[in-house]
Amino acid sequence: MAVPRILLAAAALTGTALVGLTGCTPADSRPTVAAASSAAALADEGVDDPLLDDDDLADDGTYPTAGTIAAPDAPAAPDATDPVCAAPEPAPGHQVLIVVAAGPAELTAQPARYACTPPHYEATGSPVHYAFAAAGVAATLVDRPRQEPAKPVQLDELVTHLNDCLAERDPADPYGCDGNAYDVVLDSHGRIMRISEVEGPEA
Repeated sequence: MAVPRILLAAAALTGTALVGLTGCTPADSRPTVAAASSAAALADEGVDDPLLDDDDLADDGTYPTAGTIAAPDAPAAPDATDPVCAAPEPAPGHQVLIVVAAGPAELTAQPARYACTPPHYEATGSPVHYAFAAAGVAATLVDRPRQEPAKPVQLDELVTHLNDCLAERDPADPYGCDGNAYDVVLDSHGRIMRISEVEGPEA
């Protein structure tokens, strides 16, 4: 009968061990929570924790929580109302052209669009031939060196000025080259009645 008693004693010891192993609560299986609580306790008591970096300290000497860590600044969005990028509205009946060739009776030009960087007009589309109105053309050039308002000139003077600028020659004083952009008004037949030099970005 001694053998069964030994077996019963062994079974009792095994059951006690199993009870001890299964007595753990679910919280014991969450080391992250326990570690965080320990770190917080150590911080409150002023005890150094090797897992916490001094570079993470806030201004008041405490460690920031997840809710207090500031996000990096987002890049500033471009200002859509920036006046530098606001394309000037042409007057009714006016349009801006980029001249590519000029003669005594007509000029060849491309439609222009406004670009913001730097602010200027640039050619777009195919070149078109524009004849000058037979009744005469009102022409103006920008007096760039003296920053004065555009001045009326004879059409042949404007054509000479245009050809000098297209050939990259210095035009006659007091005028300068401003990118060959011109504001024009056409008559009912598509001929130029008025032509005015547009100030370039450096004017």
